Amino acid sequence: MTPVDLDGTLAHSAQGWREAYGLPLHVTFLPAVRDNLRAFAQVFRDAYPRGSIRYAVKASGHPALLAAVAQGGAGADAASPFEVRCALRAGIPPQAVNVNGNGKEDSLIREAVARDMLLVADSSEELGQAEAVARSLGRQARVLLRLSGFVLGEVTGARILTGGTWSKFGIPIDEIQGLLENLAAFPSLRFQGLHAHIGSQLTRPEPYLAVLGRMVELGLELKARTGSCPILNLGGGFPVNYLDGPAWDALRRRLAARDGFGWNGTTGGLRAGADGVLDASRWHGTAFHSPWPKAEMLRAVLQGRVRVEGRALGAREALASLGEPELMVEPGRSIVEDAGITLCTVVQVRRAATVHNLVTVDMGVTSHADALLEGGGNRWQLLGGAAESEPFETFIAGNLCFSGDLLTPFKTSLHRRPRRGDTLVLRDTGAYSGHFLASNANAFPRPARILVEGDGGITVMKLRDRFQDLFSQ
Repeated sequence: MTPVDLDGTLAHSAQGWREAYGLPLHVTFLPAVRDNLRAFAQVFRDAYPRGSIRYAVKASGHPALLAAVAQGGAGADAASPFEVRCALRAGIPPQAVNVNGNGKEDSLIREAVARDMLLVADSSEELGQAEAVARSLGRQARVLLRLSGFVLGEVTGARILTGGTWSKFGIPIDEIQGLLENLAAFPSLRFQGLHAHIGSQLTRPEPYLAVLGRMVELGLELKARTGSCPILNLGGGFPVNYLDGPAWDALRRRLAARDGFGWNGTTGGLRAGADGVLDASRWHGTAFHSPWPKAEMLRAVLQGRVRVEGRALGAREALASLGEPELMVEPGRSIVEDAGITLCTVVQVRRAATVHNLVTVDMGVTSHADALLEGGGNRWQLLGGAAESEPFETFIAGNLCFSGDLLTPFKTSLHRRPRRGDTLVLRDTGAYSGHFLASNANAFPRPARILVEGDGGITVMKLRDRFQDLFSQ
């Protein structure tokens, strides 16, 4: 939950921010970022002191934000030259930067090798590129082998399952054996271990445990061939609770009842059986609640059991069998998502399909990526005004000129009927939403993004676009 109550204090701040930066506006609270980092670090201290954190910069990147990451003792997982530059400018040592991604530029590989960053190799072809660069520099490059092709079932949304069979990332698990037998072809590479990132918003520990067991098996083989396997990187995907338990149950019940709660009859992740009946207890795809949110998922994994070469072992016992390697994780969403909110303005209140309320606001899916990528269980709240006797149930639409610009596919409940000019607050938007799909569609300006310290101090991550920022003439 965002660590700032949506009360008069926020309403007062929101008015000042609105005047200074305009709406829509993305706000990230740095104290919450620090709290989430500390929670992951505490789990490692409690359950596996050989653990380390590499914040996934893709979730939200700015040198000031990454300075908080560095102060929390974490490194960075970077996937572009500018993400690397942000991490280094923030004071993160090059050795604590993982360079990831499936399309690394030559210059990025060269910088990673030259500065002893940890290169996460995405394919056997990339290993050849890294070998050539390292040889030309007369250096030994530190490398992790990224794995994919895990058969895990529907553990998250299809669009964010990155470690499955159909993936543009990683070396297929069925091909890794041949690669391990051919490591001598890369004399300028130091193989440090294995990497897997299986997806985002994973709400159960079982997929992590299945992957960790397989990684330990392959780590044992890597160690037998090279003499060591000092690192296993389990990636990210740790879930955020967009809804609490009762709200999550209520959302599924409403969808199962087919009472108009879903836009145009959508049933979200519920599917009908052969009898046409929807079962509210069965959800497919991206879930909006987990009994193990954020760092608690890491704790559940470290306390869980895995299978290694046919044996059932505790996760700690399995890691010990490999010599207790450094266990890296790459949380991104779970560090910044619930540290962020988005403010926008009510533009219009009307009806859709003759009977359903529809509120249109001054932003679209380009300012709230989750609406397109995962559906959305985010919570909305209207600032100001007394509560009415009955809550105002409504869908919320964006202002872009295409029909898919719907900011919530499910009805949300507000404490009163909104009026034109009111401010709406959307929680849990610290990751991806503010920049992932940011564009100038319909020549709308990209909104400002700010970081707020506990004392109210502000760092501007991005100013609102001006007309001259959109057009070169």
